[in-house]
Amino acid sequence: MVATRSSRKSSAANSPAPESPTTPSRNGHINGHVKGHANGKLVAATPNTKLAISKRKSPASGDATSTYAHVVDPLTILWLFVSLILVAWDTGYVFLRPWSMPGGHLHSPIWTPYALYGTVDYIYGWPAIENGVGFTAAQGALNFVESSMYGYYLFKLLQCGSGTEWYKVWDVAYWRRETVVEGEGMAKALVICFASAIMTLSKTVLYWLNEYFSNYSNIGHNTIGRLFFLWIIPNGLWLIVPTYMIYIQGAEIVDLMEAGSRKIHVKEE
Repeated sequence: MVATRSSRKSSAANSPAPESPTTPSRNGHINGHVKGHANGKLVAATPNTKLAISKRKSPASGDATSTYAHVVDPLTILWLFVSLILVAWDTGYVFLRPWSMPGGHLHSPIWTPYALYGTVDYIYGWPAIENGVGFTAAQGALNFVESSMYGYYLFKLLQCGSGTEWYKVWDVAYWRRETVVEGEGMAKALVICFASAIMTLSKTVLYWLNEYFSNYSNIGHNTIGRLFFLWIIPNGLWLIVPTYMIYIQGAEIVDLMEAGSRKIHVKEE
């Protein structure tokens, strides 16, 4: 049966109007949830980030490729800049023992502070060497793996974030604006950084539990004040900041997955 012009007009009038594109606010919220397609992109939001997956044509092949827009978290970048240097310093000390320890030819000036810390935490002192404790080197090996994963995340930011000034953690204005880095591989880099944060937190929890279940054999000789300022505060940072990173990046990954699921459902309908 051939439809008449009037019936086509009636059908068009009764069909629902297409949903207008959703524009994310400055803080990344889109009514608190994924809102579907906006300007050809699938947009999602986390409490402090906004993200998008867009399909772009590859100039070489003409095929559609996925890119990911990621709002960089300033605290995460600051933490990585500081912690990666400290972890490299710590790992060097661990694997160069006993030469890096007091009396060793590599001790001064690079690892001089460990002369004190080795008396606070015997894991880093002579008792660990004399008793053949392997936990120190084992956690040092994991440090290398974690740092490599964090390094990949920073490398992708450097590769995809040209002109965004994502690294300017010393700039007060940087903490007030959203810095978006978009490009192929950014989603993968985010997942790798998230996995590394889980590794860091898990290893640090294990470090604390090792003391608890060994009756504080490595730190129990300290006074409360000495333990608090020289062990609890420094090691506590490796509990707090990775937990924050897991929360922020985990929420972003979940929103990304939910956005992809909604896109599949829309196509099926």
